[in-house]
Amino acid sequence: MPEERKRRNPAIDKKISDLSTDDIRVALVGTIVEKDAEISAIVIDDGENKLRAMVPLDFFENSTLGQKVRVIGIVAPALEGSEFELKGEIVQDFSKLDEALYAKYLNLK
Repeated sequence: MPEERKRRNPAIDKKISDLSTDDIRVALVGTIVEKDAEISAIVIDDGENKLRAMVPLDFFENSTLGQKVRVIGIVAPALEGSEFELKGEIVQDFSKLDEALYAKYLNLK
């Protein structure tokens, strides 16, 4: 019998305001507006809403306030504040993102 391979859910590009309880794994783009060293978390702002994302320690240490990033991770209920938070698996520097083009892309979806 062949070995069964587990697959991750695909990360769906979303705005923070479009998150729902049905979402499992998403990709969010925003600017880092806060950092919390105690829990290795960042708060990203996509221009409309904010969301806290737990991120890998190596990224946290090398990130800066005002940096544009894409965080790919699992949606979870928030412990405090907003409705959701993100358990970040991958964080990418999106400093060179064409924001107008990205907004068109999100509107097409």
